[in-house]
Amino acid sequence: MAGWEYEDLFDVLPAGGLMSEFWKRQATETLRGSMGYRTQTTKAGDRLEAAIYPIFGRSMEQTARRAKQNQTPERQKQLNMRRSKHWLILMLETNFRAEEDIHVTLTYQDEPDLERLQKDLRNFFGRIRRLREKRGLPELKYIYAIGHDKDQRPHIHVVMNGGIDRDELEKNWKKGNSRAKYRRGVANTYRLQDYGAGLQGMASYLFRQNEKAKDNGERDGVRMWNGSRNLKKPKIRTSDTKMSNRRVKMLALDFEAVAAEIMEKIYPGYRLEQGKVFLSDIVDGVYIRCVMRRMKP
Repeated sequence: MAGWEYEDLFDVLPAGGLMSEFWKRQATETLRGSMGYRTQTTKAGDRLEAAIYPIFGRSMEQTARRAKQNQTPERQKQLNMRRSKHWLILMLETNFRAEEDIHVTLTYQDEPDLERLQKDLRNFFGRIRRLREKRGLPELKYIYAIGHDKDQRPHIHVVMNGGIDRDELEKNWKKGNSRAKYRRGVANTYRLQDYGAGLQGMASYLFRQNEKAKDNGERDGVRMWNGSRNLKKPKIRTSDTKMSNRRVKMLALDFEAVAAEIMEKIYPGYRLEQGKVFLSDIVDGVYIRCVMRRMKP
């Protein structure tokens, strides 16, 4: 099973002494130490994620797969949404930097249909791409999401690489001449900001904007977010030796007290930002997920 599939199985947050009691009751090979735990490390810019999950035997693997196949459509939809949002965070962190790159909001005075909106966006990207090429700047990279404001007018949020003056970017939001059906809207640009959690907040904002349209039954068939083809992907590695069963047990039983020391020793140069331990009511073992960030000099 892939690392992210374990999030589908482990969704019980232990409370009080539940973890200690749980661990005492376990009699599986996984927790006795003969099978061990796998660690999936994902690096996305300054962000590092560590997912620690049990290596199941054949019987438990079959149990897990049956549980996954029996999920309700609504549950599967929720999982797909969560996975899409998580991947958006990783793609933003991998490809863009706070204080260097740009968040652009492109607005309309009227209500264009989806075909017109996408055409306007392609034209905007084309102008910026030619401008960057003319000035010898790196190739345009972007991620965008379509949203709605309170008046249900569509607008587009774009994150793109910097290098061009913000005023000039705003002037390139053009949607035709005076005879055009849609009056000229407004473009606003902002420097990406890092409030201590990288670009996670920006990812949540982009996703929430499109969720509003989806909740209203609009933009059906449109992806929650889109990106240019030249975006880099986060680096993912797995190891069956990085995390011993002893360390897993220490983390599970007293995460708040020992997590920072253990994780920062395993990943030198990174500090622990957040993490959680999860149980499952379907399979044995624990699932631990940590988010870390590269320490600045």
